[in-house]
Amino acid sequence: MSVRSNIVVLVYIVLCCLLPAALGEQQDQQTVAESRTFGHHFLKRVSFAMIPAAFVVGVITTLLSALTVVSMKGLGVGVILLVLAVSQILARSFAAPLPPPPIAYAGHGHIPLVYH
Repeated sequence: MSVRSNIVVLVYIVLCCLLPAALGEQQDQQTVAESRTFGHHFLKRVSFAMIPAAFVVGVITTLLSALTVVSMKGLGVGVILLVLAVSQILARSFAAPLPPPPIAYAGHGHIPLVYH
C-alpha cells in the first residue's frame, strides 16, 4: 500500500469513530429538556441553603467586628504605654536642672508681734 492509501484509511477510521459520537450527542441534547445537575431541584436546594448561609455570614461578620474593636482598644492602650515609656526614658537621659539658689533678705532679725 502506498502512503496515500494509508492516510485515507486512517481518516476513514477516525470519521467512523467520531461521527456516531457526534450524532449521539445531538440526539441526547434534543431528548433531555432539563439537566440533572443544575435543574429545578438544584435551585430549590440552593434556595433552602441561602438562609442558613446568610445567618452564618452575619455571625462571622459580627464576630470579626467585635474582634476588631477589642484589637483597636488594645492597640490604643499599647500606644499610650509606649508614649509614657519613651517620655520616661527621655526624662531620665537628660540631667535635671539645678534648683535656684535661696534668696537671702537683709533686714531686721526680730519682728515684733502685736496683739490687739
